[in-house]
Amino acid sequence: MLRAFSLVLLVSACIAGEAQAQVADVPRPYAIPLPPLSNPEPQWDLGIRYWYSEGSSTLTSDDQDGNSLEFVFAVRNETRTFFKGFVGGGWLNGGSTDVRFMDFSSDVDGEGLVFGTMDVGQDFKLLDTGTRVVFSPFVGFNYWEETLDAFGARCETGSVDGLPCTPGSLLIPFSEQSASGEVSWSSLRLGAELTAKFSDRLTLRADAAILPVAYLSTDVRNLVPRAIGRTAEATGDSGPGWGYQLEGEVRLDVTDHWAFGAGVRYWYAETNSYTDLGLTDVRDFSSDRFGVFGNATYRFNTY
Repeated sequence: MLRAFSLVLLVSACIAGEAQAQVADVPRPYAIPLPPLSNPEPQWDLGIRYWYSEGSSTLTSDDQDGNSLEFVFAVRNETRTFFKGFVGGGWLNGGSTDVRFMDFSSDVDGEGLVFGTMDVGQDFKLLDTGTRVVFSPFVGFNYWEETLDAFGARCETGSVDGLPCTPGSLLIPFSEQSASGEVSWSSLRLGAELTAKFSDRLTLRADAAILPVAYLSTDVRNLVPRAIGRTAEATGDSGPGWGYQLEGEVRLDVTDHWAFGAGVRYWYAETNSYTDLGLTDVRDFSSDRFGVFGNATYRFNTY
């Protein structure tokens, strides 16, 4: 009896030892870190901008004040390739028609301004210690249109389209419309943006573009005063001209998402190709616009 009981205990101990030997330690689970983003900064910038400007063209001798609003955007992917731009419009005030190629002068009022820019480019970090500097070459497109309405007509040179008139005499009252027209530029942009971030909040940005190809289109109506018994409607297109566009901005990040900026902008375009304006053939045509702007943008990340 005792021998049988001892045998049972021995078998039980062997079984328990074998079972214990088969138990394996399972390592505790741990978090696997995700790879860091190649571009951890916000990927989207959406904003609104106000631009006050003064400009002139071959059709207008005096500067015309402009007030416009723009929708501004920029988006970057993980490889720092970006697509940015703005579209806007507003109104112009003041000015007089150019007497260099016309025989009369008129007051200009009720004009409009429409424009837009789209750029595609790539960011390259130049410095990443202390002051962070990014160089961003791009290629893009710009459209710039100004419309005008002229009122009244005063004799300037003693004749209008070959018909005599007294210099200074009023041909059409300034309460009546004498001409209307539209000037638009379509341009290729080649340039670069340089951004320097001096702290977590303060950023300086400079944008410069050459316009190696700039096409001018004009649509002028009723350019010849009705006082001489004729009217004219003329449209004209030019061969490729050129120009440049410059922009600088100081931006302050007030939060991680909201930023406010202020800056200056200058646009210039010209062409020496043929343009028919009804009264005369104008081969040298130029437009320029300079002003200051302020904007507010909201920045966020989508990945």
